[in-house]
Amino acid sequence: MKKIALFLTAVLCLTLCLMILASAEGNTEEPAPESEGFRYRLLEDGTAEILAYTGKELTLVLPETLDGCPVASIGNEAFYNYRYSMEDLTIPASVTHIGSYAFSMTDLEEIVIPAGVVSMGDNPFGYCTSLKTITVAEENPVFYMEDGVLFCRDDHSLVCFPNLLADPYEDGDEDDYEPVTYKVPAGTEIIRGGAFGGVECLSEILLPDSLRVIGSQAFGFCWSLDSLIIPDSVTEIGDTAFDTCKYLSRVVLPAGLKRIPPMLFYECESLYEADIPESVTEIGDSAFSFCSSLEKVRIPDSVQSIGEYAFESCSKDLVVLCGPDSCAKSYCEKNGIEFLVK
Repeated sequence: MKKIALFLTAVLCLTLCLMILASAEGNTEEPAPESEGFRYRLLEDGTAEILAYTGKELTLVLPETLDGCPVASIGNEAFYNYRYSMEDLTIPASVTHIGSYAFSMTDLEEIVIPAGVVSMGDNPFGYCTSLKTITVAEENPVFYMEDGVLFCRDDHSLVCFPNLLADPYEDGDEDDYEPVTYKVPAGTEIIRGGAFGGVECLSEILLPDSLRVIGSQAFGFCWSLDSLIIPDSVTEIGDTAFDTCKYLSRVVLPAGLKRIPPMLFYECESLYEADIPESVTEIGDSAFSFCSSLEKVRIPDSVQSIGEYAFESCSKDLVVLCGPDSCAKSYCEKNGIEFLVK
């Protein structure tokens, strides 16, 4: 577990640093105000949004006010990879919104969501490798727990599967590892970005026919996930949804999917075969990059665009099955990829 946490930290820290450098270029805005170790910004309604924390507390009670302004929002990635490895957190009743990945890559073991929190971005607690328990106040009108998993009533979405909810090492013996199956409840329409991010123990996730959308990084770094059937009800899958699922060998993509997004199967090193549905018109950049076991891909004539590095560093034995006048054939000829006209 510690090795996984360190690896995730390195990869995700690099991503965050690149994002920060990109956003800093040309930024002439004045620095955000700071109070009690919290950087924040004022929103139009006069409330404050926490942007970052510069203190060193492992047990942190967020303030209800900053410089007299009620704290109503926790910004995107506000505590992302908090360098002092925050272990305990109290969110004040004043907070109504928690941003995407707000507490990702921290050492939180449990979290309590107050009744006033009525909106969240993509999984605020993604990649928290020690997280086992989430509790939602009974009076909360929007969020609820089902079998230990966080859901949202408003859009029928699965928000967060805590990393240690189904801990295969709970008895302390790492030799008795037993991968776990999780069945997403019927009626779930959206799996939010990062919802299963970094969950090590799940070897199988059963998806319902009600599902419509799979968010970005939804299953990223799910190392034990070895196969997945995506129902035909799904029409949208976000970028990097299966990033570094190292044991994922087989995925059935939905018949109604229009687009294979960038880096969808990036570094899925066990993926050996892929069938692209005839509904797909575009394959994004690096969609199958570093799938080192990928030997066979069927690309239909419906595909009109294939992005750069789509099959970079795949198996040397990769063969693309394609039509005689297809975009896929032209792409293979241009990039030196072996193909077979079907």
